[in-house]
Amino acid sequence: MAADYLPDMADAVLLDWEGLLADTGSSRREALTLALAAEGVALDDATYEDRCVGRSLRSVVASALGWRATDHTLVELVTLRARRELAMRMAQGFVVAPEVVRFVEHAQLRAPVVIVTTAGRDETDAALRLTGLRDSFSVIVTADDVPEDAPSPTQIDAAMAHLSRRHGGPLARERVLALATNTPAILAAREGGVRTVAVGVPAHVAVEADGAIASLAGTTLDALDTLAGIATDRLA
Repeated sequence: MAADYLPDMADAVLLDWEGLLADTGSSRREALTLALAAEGVALDDATYEDRCVGRSLRSVVASALGWRATDHTLVELVTLRARRELAMRMAQGFVVAPEVVRFVEHAQLRAPVVIVTTAGRDETDAALRLTGLRDSFSVIVTADDVPEDAPSPTQIDAAMAHLSRRHGGPLARERVLALATNTPAILAAREGGVRTVAVGVPAHVAVEADGAIASLAGTTLDALDTLAGIATDRLA
């Protein structure tokens, strides 16, 4: 019978709400541009696309400040400024991907769905409240929950630790799937030992992942498992 081979929910899906569930790219860029401009630092489009996409606000600020990043107080102040600018823009509304909402609603019935994000705790809580999906996520790990810049394997470790406590034992990382929309997220997930599927990215980014898909529209968790090379043995 199916119950004879069903694992004890040993699988999980990790995703960053930014870039997948909600499109906040323009707001992030504007917030960072304004925050850095106050320190006389220009952030042009080419630099942003090349060095900033998929990284936490603090990581971008530290990189943009260059040698001045040794002043940790300055980095924190500029990061705080960027967060406030971003919060104001998010409060005016943002685009939510309906196909991702549907995927999360269905996937959380089959396996734990976890937020691992480069966003901070405040903007993450606000975004999930507005989307109505807060209770759909078993664990939330933000950039504020790790000492180093995000994304990082440490975030994956933190998510796995939370899931293991909820599960009552360790989980097999090779059966955990991370959905990623940029290179830093893919590399952090790979280094963290979990499988990766790139969503809606160009070929030169997708090649870093275990699998790739253009969109989550109409996609099931079992289909993503197969795409990433994870054996499917959940109940249908």
